[in-house]
Amino acid sequence: MNDSLIKKFLKFSYGSWIGLFLGLASTMLITRLLPPDALGKASMFDLFLQIGMILTIFGTDQSFVRFFYEENESKRGALLYNVLKIPMVTTMIMLVFLFIFYQQITEFLIGQSNFYIALWLALGIIGQLLYRYSQLVVRMQQKGNLYSLLQIFLKVFNISFILIFFYLIGSKYEILIWSKVVTFFLLTIIAMYFGKNYWNIRNLRINDTRHTQGEIFKYGAPYVITLFITWLFESFDKIALRQWSTFDELGEYSAAMRLVALVVVLRTSFSTFWTPVAYERFEKSPEDKEFFGNISVVVSFAMFLVAILSIAGRDVIVFLLGKDYIVAGNIMPFLVFMPVLYTISHTTVMGINFYKKTKYHIYIAVLSCLLNIIGNWLLVPQYGALGASISTAFSFVLFFTLRTQISLKFYKVNYPLAKIYTMIIIVMVYAMFAVFNTNFWLNIVIGVIPTVFLITIYYRSLIRIFKNRKEIFGD
Repeated sequence: MNDSLIKKFLKFSYGSWIGLFLGLASTMLITRLLPPDALGKASMFDLFLQIGMILTIFGTDQSFVRFFYEENESKRGALLYNVLKIPMVTTMIMLVFLFIFYQQITEFLIGQSNFYIALWLALGIIGQLLYRYSQLVVRMQQKGNLYSLLQIFLKVFNISFILIFFYLIGSKYEILIWSKVVTFFLLTIIAMYFGKNYWNIRNLRINDTRHTQGEIFKYGAPYVITLFITWLFESFDKIALRQWSTFDELGEYSAAMRLVALVVVLRTSFSTFWTPVAYERFEKSPEDKEFFGNISVVVSFAMFLVAILSIAGRDVIVFLLGKDYIVAGNIMPFLVFMPVLYTISHTTVMGINFYKKTKYHIYIAVLSCLLNIIGNWLLVPQYGALGASISTAFSFVLFFTLRTQISLKFYKVNYPLAKIYTMIIIVMVYAMFAVFNTNFWLNIVIGVIPTVFLITIYYRSLIRIFKNRKEIFGD
């Protein structure tokens, strides 16, 4: 690698960090412009776009990522178009289904039948599909600066259009929907321009790519079931609140999710950076297992530290959201486990991906999803959004455990599992305390305790890694 891993990570992540502050500004703006019920309806729109992404892409994005470095560099544009043939068909099927059943779909999402919302859903599905692949082209070329700029533009455009649409129609949930869809298309145009060599229509004439349509389908198809179940796993809390609670509480829950923005930014930044780096490292040095263990140490330490800081400082962010969203602060502590454990598991799951054992992702998602559904069914009717957050936290502990243990069957790495599970217990105790504690300063003071435990547990490993950083991370 020409650049060190740290430099690559910074290139990929600075856009997300700037986007974090822009996102917080956007959240403060939204929670003052819109009431909780409007935010709840907009979150259901996002939920449908997520399922649309899974069904239309049909796992082909994973095929593109996996086969990118195996393909001849001059034919990677042809690989892109070869991969896109399946999503073109599935998108048409999805849109036909949407317009046939638009009344039932929009009734569930926003509480009323609305053809125009269905039309915006269709545009959103198309826009996010194109943006996904235009962004992937940038990501797989490891163009970190351009990727970060796209992340910044995402927030800037979104905030700008929210303000414009608010000025035009006032305090309505539609302004969040319109701004999201328009932003997708604008960013797609920008990303395609900078990746025009890949998007050149002449790449369609190249037929002798290394991987056939059948191979693309075979590798990607299992991800459809996996991602659908994972979507259900990660989204059932919102579905449960829509079913057994109100749009107000759903909006407060969505606001609480925005409170863990710092942790989510780390998850997104690391996942974006890590996937191409991990595959490239494995292709070149498959026996360098110590590298993956060291990465897991650094990532788990960073994620637990940010989780603790997020819980300790939650009242500051709640104050910025506005009085209508004070309840969100009580929901937030357990929500940090979703991005924290997902990110850590991204370092420990690689054995499944390296050896293309993608069927195991289905088993992992099914078991984690079942636990989350049972947890929400038991807790949401009585405890509402707080119950949903607790159920999500425990289901992600299972998610991390299954990903790690199955991965180790194929690729033995000395991951810091004892340290990770110890910190899960410690941070969970702190989260439970924060839920019932209303004293701002006491919450911060108590937060020192898990921080001390974290530093003590990881100290020796981090010192060892720091001393050998050149060998681990590159020059």
